[in-house]
Amino acid sequence: PSDFDKYNIPKECRLDLTENDIQFANSLREKPYIKKRKEWAKELDTLLRTKQKAEIQAFTSKGFQYLTETYLPRKLREGDWV
Repeated sequence: PSDFDKYNIPKECRLDLTENDIQFANSLREKPYIKKRKEWAKELDTLLRTKQKAEIQAFTSKGFQYLTETYLPRKLREGDWV
């Protein structure tokens, strides 16, 4: 969810969380490997607060090659993933 603003994901590409998504996110918050990583816990908190998600296909709104040429290389280079 923090990628929404960082990568200017259009509002029309965002999806409301389903009840399953909410339950899954809440269950993840209890996992020891999540509790050890504050950044991951923060992302889950943001997800639950905003109740929105975006599928990876949302990046096609920025052009077909944006995902492979910009987004993924940046995420890997910066270690910015959950």
